[in-house]
Amino acid sequence: MNRKRFAILGLGKFGTTLASELSRLGYEVLAVDQDARAVDAVRDEVTVAAVADVRDRHALGELFTAPFDGAVVAIGTNLEAAILATLFLKENGVPTIIAEAATRDRAEVLQRVGATEVVSPELEIGKRLAKRLSNPNLIEFIPLVKGYLAIEVEAPAWTAGKTLAELNLHRTMNLAVLAITHKGGEIALVPGGAAKVGAGDKLALLGRESDLERFRERK
Repeated sequence: MNRKRFAILGLGKFGTTLASELSRLGYEVLAVDQDARAVDAVRDEVTVAAVADVRDRHALGELFTAPFDGAVVAIGTNLEAAILATLFLKENGVPTIIAEAATRDRAEVLQRVGATEVVSPELEIGKRLAKRLSNPNLIEFIPLVKGYLAIEVEAPAWTAGKTLAELNLHRTMNLAVLAITHKGGEIALVPGGAAKVGAGDKLALLGRESDLERFRERK
């Protein structure tokens, strides 16, 4: 089976991390930047590392001689370069094009010229950190469809010693319990009603943001 091939255009912190991680996961990675030092930094970690200006269609054409499964335009500070790179990728039939954008206006422009998805790493990190700071008991959360989250929280005191049937979170708070990580490290996945929550346990919950907030605020 052929390995998937990805291209990373732009080797700032975001692009470099992404290129290295994709390569570590076993994928073929083309890493491109006009800064030779940035390219040299990942040369030993990726399949192909090339110095090129992403605004140069001829230079990119020489690198894209085979189809790619996806590409990331990790150029958050140069809108012109990001637009031209996105257009090139779209015209060359890359099915998934993820572009980095620092603002909503730039994100809209990149989507209009062909980006299938736009990400703002710094904004997302800021949002995640804000949630962590504003919710001391929040261990981790994963954004799902709009308005829904999967989170892991320390079980609050009012849940300790009760079974899931007694808590009845599905009916009382519209929340699903995905797992219980007991204090000793044992994990109960999709636990039944007889599963008991102990002091120090962690609960993995799925639900709307508003319902999860209500759960966290209950004393």
